[in-house]
Amino acid sequence: MNLEFKGKIDALISEVAAIPDLMTKIAVLNYIQQESGFLLWQLEDEQRIDEDSRDY
Repeated sequence: MNLEFKGKIDALISEVAAIPDLMTKIAVLNYIQQESGFLLWQLEDEQRIDEDSRDY
């Protein structure tokens, strides 16, 4: 993983960890999980399309 991306992710995690309100922290983490799951789904779909195009 690119160290620049790792640093940004670590900074975001630290920022979320510093949220004092537990319910807000849970909401933020749930949102991050939802969005990252959607991004992963998109990437997997792109990978399948790419692999299918190589089969021809």
